[in-house]
Amino acid sequence: MKKITLFLCLMAALFLSANVVPSHAAEVDVLINKLVEKGILSRQEAELLLKDMQKEGARQDMEVKETAEKVAKETAEKTVKKEAASGKFASVPKWVNRIHFKGDFRLRYQGQNQEYSDGVTTTRNRGRYRWRFGAIADVTEDKKWQIGFGLCSGSGDPRSTNQSFGNSFETPDARIDYAYAQYQPWEFLKVIGGQMKNPLYKVKDLVWDSDIRPQGGAIPFNYKINDQFGVFVNPALFVLSEFRPKDVEGHKNSDTATMFVLQPGITVKPFGGMWVKMAGSWYYNSDVKGNHFEYSSGTNSTNADGGLLYNYSSLGFNGELGYKFEGYFQKAAVFGQYINSDADSNNSGYLVGVKFGRSIKALGDWEFKYNYRYLEKDAVLDFLPDSDFYDGKTNAKGHEFEFKLGLAKKVWLHLDYYHSKLIDYAGLNNDEPQNVIQVDFNFKF
Repeated sequence: MKKITLFLCLMAALFLSANVVPSHAAEVDVLINKLVEKGILSRQEAELLLKDMQKEGARQDMEVKETAEKVAKETAEKTVKKEAASGKFASVPKWVNRIHFKGDFRLRYQGQNQEYSDGVTTTRNRGRYRWRFGAIADVTEDKKWQIGFGLCSGSGDPRSTNQSFGNSFETPDARIDYAYAQYQPWEFLKVIGGQMKNPLYKVKDLVWDSDIRPQGGAIPFNYKINDQFGVFVNPALFVLSEFRPKDVEGHKNSDTATMFVLQPGITVKPFGGMWVKMAGSWYYNSDVKGNHFEYSSGTNSTNADGGLLYNYSSLGFNGELGYKFEGYFQKAAVFGQYINSDADSNNSGYLVGVKFGRSIKALGDWEFKYNYRYLEKDAVLDFLPDSDFYDGKTNAKGHEFEFKLGLAKKVWLHLDYYHSKLIDYAGLNNDEPQNVIQVDFNFKF
């Protein structure tokens, strides 16, 4: 009975040494030695017990270590996913979490042929690319104050960030795409100054090429009254150019051509998936008449000195009517634009189009667009319209067909075909038609 009691005490000590705290191991060694001295255990039995105890302790240590590593790994993975979703990482300085990067890359084949009034037809095939990389930095933690800045490929042409292959593998320079400061005191109001992405609402590029980054200031206001109705107003003042035409007593005079824009609009969702969005635009230009702009297409009316005949102040309209569907076919819409300037004649333009398909988010998503446009000679300043449609000139009309196909998340194919010609070709033998095909592979990150 005494031996059994001592043996049970020993087992209890072994259990405590393996499961409670490591300091008990020394006490177990003393107890085993006492049992040997009393003759209860032989030296050989004592050694076997010690080895079993060490093995059990090592096994449990390994289980504790593996469990700790598993928990640490799962916690780290959850933390990283949470930080990645929010864009904030605890392991980096706070100012890094306030900067959000983004960019895109486009690889293009472009084929173009042009017929001229003398019967000559020219053909041009080009490989081109476009890259853009930018960031938005939250100056304050509440995100009310921000700055944005971006770089891009291309030249100084405000209507193109394309870089064509050629010139013996030259390595072109990067350009400033945009740089602005923004204050947003409320969710529905912003104040922006600098060179910015165009803040105006536009359904297509009849008046504004999508690459143009206006310089100046804007105060976009966008207020959602309820789920069915919202209003917006986009006032802006853009600096078109600064002219220094002459010296007066050693001092250079300066004319700054500006464009003031006021664009009120509404958004309506009357029922189901239907939506309506429309806006009127008033453009008031100053110090444009009599001046010449560097990136002019050369199609506006000019005087004998090459200065513009008009200020090109104008009224415009943008609108879209669409419907969202459930299922694979997600949306369909019709859209249109109109512009009318202060020129005496040839002063209007319009665009009408249709689109349907799906939002391009994943493999297999697709969208089709078609539009017809008619842009008279003096409807708009000729350095503003889409540069891909008849080389960005006014006095042109024609068709555009677009098809997009999702290849993966944030990767898509874009096919674009333009067929355009002159509107007024007095004195020419034909209307000089132009055909352009573009095949783009787009990547966004």
